[in-house]
Amino acid sequence: MTMKLEFPLLGLLAARSMTGYDIARWTRVEGKFSGLDRHPSQIYRLLSRMETEGWVSHVVDPRSTAPDAKVYSVTDAGFARLLRWVHSVYSPPRRFQDPEFIGRLRIAAMVDLPRALQLLEEELEARRRQVAENRGRDRGEDHLSEAARPEIDVHALALFADELNAYGEAAIDQWIAWLERMHDVITQQLAQRGAEQGATELGTTEQRAAPSESGSSERTGR
Repeated sequence: MTMKLEFPLLGLLAARSMTGYDIARWTRVEGKFSGLDRHPSQIYRLLSRMETEGWVSHVVDPRSTAPDAKVYSVTDAGFARLLRWVHSVYSPPRRFQDPEFIGRLRIAAMVDLPRALQLLEEELEARRRQVAENRGRDRGEDHLSEAARPEIDVHALALFADELNAYGEAAIDQWIAWLERMHDVITQQLAQRGAEQGATELGTTEQRAAPSESGSSERTGR
């Protein structure tokens, strides 16, 4: 599944204003770990199109010793588009560690923690089901008693297939463990925020009630 680059860019610009050079450097350094590395010319073309669509805007930052730079920021329309994408239906692909899921989760964590938690739960359900359906499956095609051609080493084939299968199982188990850890972290964050909000609301209620109680006491004294 290929994620549209516009959404990660909108997410970047929602967090902070950046020049096209800054964005290109981010995709080259950080984006390569999530399949988002792009040639700078592609990024500049996309920024131009996004500005035409009204999703980003720029101001010129004058430079005395270098060409002036365009500093891009996300607009209200661009942020609304980003939110629609974050809340759109997520269909887990067959392959785990998909760049679109990682990008969507990253942005959801910035703007809507409950949605991030929901995405984690959907991905967890899909990967647990994937393990249940495939772990321990019949792999007879990897363990042949003899091959169709004499040049084929069936023992080496079985060894390689077993090692590759073990690697795949360990990788998805590690992915599930990370998802579970992130689920716990976000759940704790939401609980903490709920407690803080409850304490704030309680304090506000008590402050509003205090003058009323004082006035009541004064009236009783009279």
